[in-house]
Amino acid sequence: MIKNDIGINAGVIWNLLSQNGKLTIRGIEEYTSYRDSMIHLALGWLARENKITFSVDNDNLYVELTNTYLEMYY
Repeated sequence: MIKNDIGINAGVIWNLLSQNGKLTIRGIEEYTSYRDSMIHLALGWLARENKITFSVDNDNLYVELTNTYLEMYY
């Protein structure tokens, strides 16, 4: 896996969350068809940049964008 690919996948997931709001990991997988490992790497990238937050509801892990990022992610 190349670092550039992880960044591209992070951008795709950022846009997905921007359009759809809060999603589970499974929801992200359904939209993108990425494998779990690719999703986790991209989410790690976004989390490190403080662009997403995580929450748990009914034993489901949800991911959503932080309120501070309204610009497009590239």
